[in-house]
Amino acid sequence: MSTSRGQLRTRRLAEVVAALYRQPGDGIRQAFTLSRDDAVRLPRLASVAIVSITVPGRQPASLDGFEHVLRLSFADVDFLSSTLSPEAQASLNHAFTAEQARAIRSFTDALPPKVASVVIHCEGGYSRSCAIALALHQLYDYRTELGRLEQANPSVHRVMMTDAQERAGSRDARRPRGHQ
Repeated sequence: MSTSRGQLRTRRLAEVVAALYRQPGDGIRQAFTLSRDDAVRLPRLASVAIVSITVPGRQPASLDGFEHVLRLSFADVDFLSSTLSPEAQASLNHAFTAEQARAIRSFTDALPPKVASVVIHCEGGYSRSCAIALALHQLYDYRTELGRLEQANPSVHRVMMTDAQERAGSRDARRPRGHQ
């Protein structure tokens, strides 16, 4: 018996919604990835923040009712790859930036303790959003579904990690000796 793509999406959304209602009791945030279509169908919970990623030129996702939303727009291009298709080359001027990486970290750093979950969505829910979820896991120990992050965009992930490491290094370099 085959399962349609719509049924898989419905099942995925149901799994994430159930997890959002089962908040972790240990204070460790959880990160989930969804498609844009599924993200707009989420219940509006005060314990959920959203990182919304859209394709440049596309209207923002309808996320009214969420208190904490960060909206970003960048292309799904693995810009650090040595082989880029003509389509990918045309998207380079809309690629993920270190400034956007800092915006994500600033957004998550400023979330109040009542926010137990961050949902990251992009168009399909498997490349850009997965790269950010993986970085949040590695930088902040967010709980994630690591098996779902296998298709994470390597360039987005690398920019998230490199920028965070460079920022940490520059802060350490400015501290007086003995205060590290």
